[in-house]
Amino acid sequence: MHQLLRILARAAVIVVIAWLFPAKLHASDLWLDASYAKPLRWNVGAFLFFDQDDVQNRNGGRRIIVGGNVGPNGMQAWGGKPLDLPGGGSNGALDLRAVITRTWDNPRGASPNSTYVGGEVGWLGQVGFWGASRLSVGYAKRVSGPSPGDGHILTWGVGFEIPAFWETTSETRRRRF
Repeated sequence: MHQLLRILARAAVIVVIAWLFPAKLHASDLWLDASYAKPLRWNVGAFLFFDQDDVQNRNGGRRIIVGGNVGPNGMQAWGGKPLDLPGGGSNGALDLRAVITRTWDNPRGASPNSTYVGGEVGWLGQVGFWGASRLSVGYAKRVSGPSPGDGHILTWGVGFEIPAFWETTSETRRRRF
């Protein structure tokens, strides 16, 4: 069952990317993260920024983000879009994400062995040269699994991200997000 959910989540992300962005996309930045979140608790993951052809004009309207997290209490797959901020992102970046979460035996504040679909808004703020912190809050609705509660949860997370690689144009050195 877990393998099937992983395959479906990957396929859904690919379809959404192809549908929303028919122009040529290329991966520009890969980030690794470690976080504590509701309902996953401790987890690790990665996310990848995709840009359209115009790499020099990388504002929030030209990028998308896809990624996932896994931990001992569940996993997530998600896709989203950074939002433009006043000041050009020098104080961090906001993003919106659509999230699919699968919980396992011991999630925090959610039904075990259930699947949730929802969304979240997050803030990614630079911490020094090599990392960033991320805070997020969201909502998810249970779409399968046992129903001991009312079927929806508020989600949150706090984590630390580090870049695994990024493009080294003058624009990306000046503005990482």
